[in-house]
Amino acid sequence: MTYETTHSVAYRPHQDDAIASEILPLLAGLLVTTALAASGTGILSAMGVGLFAYSLVWYIDSLGKELAILPAIATIASGQWLLGAYFAYYHDAVTYKYRMYVDETSYFSFVLPGTLAFIFAMKFLAPRISLGQVRKYIESVPPIDKSVIYYVIIFSIMTTVLGGSIRGPLAFFVYLISQFGFIAVIYMIMLKMQYRWIALIVTFGILASSSINQSLFHTLLLWSALLASFICAELRLGFLRKALLLALGILLIVQLQAAKSDYRDRIRKNPEQSGVVALYETMTENSIFEESEGYSAVNETGKLNARLNQGWIISSVMAYVPAAHPFEEGQTILRAIQDSFVPRILIEKREVSVSDGFRDYTGLYVNRETSFGISVLGEAWVNFGYYGIIMMAAVGAFFGLILRGIMKASTRYPTVILWTPLLFLQAAKAETELVVVLNHLAKTGMLIVVMYIFAYKFLKWRI
Repeated sequence: MTYETTHSVAYRPHQDDAIASEILPLLAGLLVTTALAASGTGILSAMGVGLFAYSLVWYIDSLGKELAILPAIATIASGQWLLGAYFAYYHDAVTYKYRMYVDETSYFSFVLPGTLAFIFAMKFLAPRISLGQVRKYIESVPPIDKSVIYYVIIFSIMTTVLGGSIRGPLAFFVYLISQFGFIAVIYMIMLKMQYRWIALIVTFGILASSSINQSLFHTLLLWSALLASFICAELRLGFLRKALLLALGILLIVQLQAAKSDYRDRIRKNPEQSGVVALYETMTENSIFEESEGYSAVNETGKLNARLNQGWIISSVMAYVPAAHPFEEGQTILRAIQDSFVPRILIEKREVSVSDGFRDYTGLYVNRETSFGISVLGEAWVNFGYYGIIMMAAVGAFFGLILRGIMKASTRYPTVILWTPLLFLQAAKAETELVVVLNHLAKTGMLIVVMYIFAYKFLKWRI
């Protein structure tokens, strides 16, 4: 691969490479769709699982080759919106209120084209960014002060330890700074610095420890998905090894999911027991490879699918709006833009809870300690019904254009591409609503811009 211009990290692959990179995902999608349809699965459901298979193979193939942010978003979204719903409809993977509230045809006739529009708008507008070209580009410009990278890791660790006591408007920026350690690790991997693997282990170890103590593993899983491409590039893994590594990761996630409820109960009763040992014991007691006393395949499948399947929330939104609540006709979008981009000094900001949309648009009760978002896809229905498919295409195009803008900014600040995982951290969550996504993009983008200007103009650092 070669640069199109001296100052571009995007590349236009050779026609044979482009065709090869598309054939495998398409083939996987078609085979899965055909197999499920032949086994009696409804055609829309079969196509939904086929779209997940396409996204998954696209993600695996991209690992180590490209900046695999958008394939990761596509895989997570299609898994939670389509695959989880398929299990709920066809394998009795339901429990308590985590069930589908509309029939299969109604659900997939909206969610399948909405997801399809979202994914392919992203893919059509986003540039393909080769990690190999990024590395060569960074090496071709004036050298980066590597000592700054170590300072960033240390500062990130200190912020992680001390940041929990900070409340108010600064809390979010402190949280963002605490995540800088992961970006520093990306720098170290791309620059082949000596202690890059130690830094990776320490950074992930701190996050894993925090996740275990709080029984909240989402951020750990997201960073794993977003950093996997850089790690695979460094290890030069082939497709089969990447697929095996991902399969092991999925097994670990499923096992964590199987044990998480009991682990939370244990540390709720005895907070001092939280830790690796207690988590390991709980995972052993709830092993997915053993049938414990009172085992029920239906109940266990339902529990495992409860967190994967975002479809139960989207379907409850479809059942409630407009039957019991009128369409918002774009009002939630306007509020999200206002809350994210209009300064506080100009308007009075709302206090936004993650579960506000869930309470308003599903008619279901959730306690204040539980967070459920209706997702951007659910919000698209809340505003426009079936026309929300157009909104999903617009959101996907927006993500693609952001990545294109980052690529353009890299002509002046080459390493800005390495900050993309932090910028898209919330966008990668398939359950978050538009206000959360836009708020994260706006504040994170502003922080990155200010940081680069300050570093280059005042400190004279090349970061």
